[in-house]
Amino acid sequence: MNLSTGRILIIVALVVAGLAVLANGFLDDAATVAAPSGSPSPSGTESTNPPSTDTPPPTATPAPQTKGVIIIALNGTDVTGAGAAAQDLLVSDGYKEAQPSDNAPVSGVKKTTVYYRDDENAAQNQADATYIADTYFDGAPVKKLDPSFSDVVPDSVTVAVVVGADYASTLTA
Repeated sequence: MNLSTGRILIIVALVVAGLAVLANGFLDDAATVAAPSGSPSPSGTESTNPPSTDTPPPTATPAPQTKGVIIIALNGTDVTGAGAAAQDLLVSDGYKEAQPSDNAPVSGVKKTTVYYRDDENAAQNQADATYIADTYFDGAPVKKLDPSFSDVVPDSVTVAVVVGADYASTLTA
């Protein structure tokens, strides 16, 4: 074998070894380094089992409910009827209104935001809110329901929409 072929083989071997080290460095388990089997532990006894790194599996996101979800739409703009129009749209598609639409406790809202109730059903409520945001309000931000809304959002509501100028402008165009 000539000298240049030997160099190429060495370079290829080093690249492969380097990639293997990098790949192992990005695995979740690589952060935990176990002592070799049979090596003494701090107490002087032998340790044969590495410490458990069991983590619970991620919970699945529930499928959104598209019928029967109790909602309210609040107008955060100066466009009269913007909240009512959003609520009428949702109710016509099977959502349930908790009460007639009202004004939001904030005004001058630029971007429509969909809120969900953070209770024992928070995962389902968030899935429902995300579906509503994506389907009806061009991917509006989804947030936990702010406590400042407690005066205008009944306890039965799981999803509240605060209509902003982005949605209201579609009504006046």
